[in-house]
Amino acid sequence: MNQGDSIDQSPRPRRARQQRFTEPPDNGEERDDEHKIFGLGISNAETRQPAYGQGIVISLLTAGAVLLLAIIAIGEGDRSDPPILQRTDEIFWIISGFVLLIAAGGAQYAERTASRAAAAVGHPRSTTTLATAWAVPLVSAIAAIMLVATYHNRPMLVIGPLIAFFGTAGALLSRDLLDEADEQSSRVASVIHTLVVHGIAFLAFSAIYLNKLDTWISAPFVGIIGGVLILETLERGGIAPPQRVFYATIGGFVLAEVTVALNWWPSYGWTGGAVLLVIFYIAAGLLLVRAQHRKVRSRDLIEFGGVGGLFLILLAFLA
Repeated sequence: MNQGDSIDQSPRPRRARQQRFTEPPDNGEERDDEHKIFGLGISNAETRQPAYGQGIVISLLTAGAVLLLAIIAIGEGDRSDPPILQRTDEIFWIISGFVLLIAAGGAQYAERTASRAAAAVGHPRSTTTLATAWAVPLVSAIAAIMLVATYHNRPMLVIGPLIAFFGTAGALLSRDLLDEADEQSSRVASVIHTLVVHGIAFLAFSAIYLNKLDTWISAPFVGIIGGVLILETLERGGIAPPQRVFYATIGGFVLAEVTVALNWWPSYGWTGGAVLLVIFYIAAGLLLVRAQHRKVRSRDLIEFGGVGGLFLILLAFLA
């Protein structure tokens, strides 16, 4: 080996090692990603931690109160109708009233805090926004309480609190996703919001139908719950509050009328709740399209009417 060969081989490994560990330039994208939640475009998350913390606290308080109700109601019923009254008394319903206040009032307070935090970082709420943060947490608490009272068994010690927790936390999170999602994430945010609203709607409608309440009770009850959830669905519609309330009233009336007919259907179990969910899907979907596009197109009728009709036929055969 000559001297030229030894000189030729010595400096290369050191230079390669130096290049291998050179850090890429900081273009700001990594810093932006650190301030996003779930990658869905919610920026400045650190300034909104108090609002998120309040939402979690409200969700935990609601879930804890539902757990107390489940403990009170657990046991063998007297097999009377409706099942919701078999293991409940005045104390149960008084505590239930406080649970509803915690869920609805706490959620609205957390939403107000989140709104202030959003305005502080340059994302003020739209002037068409209606205060409906209480809607889904309220309905989720109603669903959890009714299911706990209806089944009054050990699984409800877990299922009831979980419904209350995820209904409240999911509602608040999904509203934040809608408020601050960028264009790339808006579709994902809308899907999350839709899943939360429809999931709670199914549980609430089923809880009412399972008890086979008198029509003069069940029809208005379903109509009110459906109208409240449609009011929340129209959060994505961008319309003025009076028009939003009017649309929600129409949707609630449709659900109440369907409940009157459904009470004559010889079916029990969760089937009735599934039917009401399909009607809610059709009504809420068409009203949202009307709010967003100012008209209902033929493809919208096919999407909601056609898909909803197929599910209704399937449920009729399965009943």
